[in-house]
Amino acid sequence: MSSKIKNILMWDESLFRNPEVFDLSYVPEVFNFRDNELEAISHNVKPLIKGDLPTNTIILGPTGTGKTTSVKLLFKNITEVSNEVIPVYINCQFHYREFSIMSQIFKGIFGYPPVETGKPLTTLYEYTMGELQKKDKRLLVALDDVDFLFHVNVAENILYKILRAHEIFPGVKTGIIGIVTDNAFSFKVSEKIRTVFMPNEVHFKPYSQSTISDILRYRCDIGLYPGVMDEEVLDKISEITFDKGDLRLGIRGIKEAGMLAELEARRKITVGDVEKAIDRISSFLHVENVFDGLSNSDVKVLKTIALNSGKFTKANDFFNILSGEMSYELFRKVTTKLENLKLIDIQRAQSRGRGKQNLIHLRVPKEAVLEIIRE
Repeated sequence: MSSKIKNILMWDESLFRNPEVFDLSYVPEVFNFRDNELEAISHNVKPLIKGDLPTNTIILGPTGTGKTTSVKLLFKNITEVSNEVIPVYINCQFHYREFSIMSQIFKGIFGYPPVETGKPLTTLYEYTMGELQKKDKRLLVALDDVDFLFHVNVAENILYKILRAHEIFPGVKTGIIGIVTDNAFSFKVSEKIRTVFMPNEVHFKPYSQSTISDILRYRCDIGLYPGVMDEEVLDKISEITFDKGDLRLGIRGIKEAGMLAELEARRKITVGDVEKAIDRISSFLHVENVFDGLSNSDVKVLKTIALNSGKFTKANDFFNILSGEMSYELFRKVTTKLENLKLIDIQRAQSRGRGKQNLIHLRVPKEAVLEIIRE
């Protein structure tokens, strides 16, 4: 056995004081640089805490600018100052059907998911809003990536059901925070929805390079042991993160770079580690972000598409491989979900003599899909 392999196997030290700090789901205790935006959202929400209807909010800004973290931090603060407001966070990339969204709201109110008994959406809605009325509670729902609901044509029904609950259940007060990365979102909202939604917009502008550096330095201070990352290396990853325009890339890049250094049994992260980490994370980050929200059927379809990418593109060819495990209707629903998650592209093509057929193309690197599935 080589000395290098022995070093890797025998080295039991870690560069990480707290590796969870570099997970994208981590909500930091200290969250600077978004004070103005958080104050604006808090001002909109405050009436609900006081027992009145809130001002609904749309949060707009590029990916990796702190939108989701800000909302999660706000919800944490709400639970600390009020027992009357129930905040429910929903990621619409994973929950974009009416029943699924209402199930998440039910879970937020009751503390457990609804029993899978085939109850219709109407019954679930009545249980959910009826409990709010009975307990005299108020509801605040954050719909992250709310534009997904427009892609699948359920947005109007969901917004109406939440915001007009008081018409069926007198006394119930509800509010919505929508989070989107599409600055043209407001133009997609119909006049019908505007009459009940009428949100205030809060814009999250991209971070400056110096701000990115300060944020990453804070994560390193609480997540790495002293001396693991020199200022030169931090400057490099801050520069790359700023150029890419996504803070998440820098946060995950530090974790990946630290793991590369540990594999070499080194006590410092180098610029080379950072560059290798960013190259890998750039391809894998999106797939990794959405993977936890995929069902077993979703993973089977995605894996089949990845394994056969380049061999064929017709939807029927992919389905034929899976026909013994699922119906075509399920296959169609799964591919629509994967398209909404920006993992695949689906286009309509004219096939001579057979009418229109769906063509499916993998939108993300094949290697990223297969490696994450193996993990």
